Amino acid sequence: MPDNRNNRSISGRVAADLLAVLGLFTRLPLHWLEKHAADVDLRLSIWVWPLTGGLIGGLTACAMWVGFAAHLPPAVSAICAVMMQLLITGGLHEDGLADCADGLVGGRTPERRLDIMRDSRIGSYGALALGTAVALRCACIASLPATLLFPSLILAGSLARATMLLELKWGKPARQDGLASALFPLPPRPLAVALLTPLLLAMMLIPADKIVAPFTASLFVTFLMHRFSMKKIGGFTGDILGAEAVLAELAVLVTLTALTR
Repeated sequence: MPDNRNNRSISGRVAADLLAVLGLFTRLPLHWLEKHAADVDLRLSIWVWPLTGGLIGGLTACAMWVGFAAHLPPAVSAICAVMMQLLITGGLHEDGLADCADGLVGGRTPERRLDIMRDSRIGSYGALALGTAVALRCACIASLPATLLFPSLILAGSLARATMLLELKWGKPARQDGLASALFPLPPRPLAVALLTPLLLAMMLIPADKIVAPFTASLFVTFLMHRFSMKKIGGFTGDILGAEAVLAELAVLVTLTALTR
């Protein structure tokens, strides 16, 4: 993919990368702000992925606080916040989770599993996985202390996108015609910045005694999903990356919820 980075200032590169990634991960109508964002090489903009995830988490926390201000119960506020998050992202990663549940569990051969994952229709496994993930996210957000709401959601969103990059680093594309294959292989410098970002956010936002557990949990579920996808289809797809983002986010939220009880 062409990239006109050398023709831009540093601030212009940052803006173009940020808007390109926001265009990839959200449904926010921001494309008109940067006419060259479509020309950005997404491989070079991966350093923004965790920042974008943190921004999405922060917006979700804002929606939760609006519910508090409206004197809604925590459960209702959490449901509204998750609905806002899904509107922002278009349910991109959740769609990947549902497709993976249908394909990886329902298919009998790697080829059939990939075919099922391409199918836009949702099956019983996908519906169960999607419903469980959304319900668990709502329950965790409703249970988090108000003082940790913003830090937890920002870290969860940031780590979720960082773990997607770990899959791109560890694995190989299961097919050559998808967006995920266009991101492979990853350039080392943007990758290093991306992987350091969640750690820096955690050090700034999360109490020191609660940092290790969410990182460990998110890495664990990402590794399990990586091994499972390698066994089932021999690599990763965009759906695998999306599923890993959802699972990593849930791992962080569940862990932080447990640590604050």
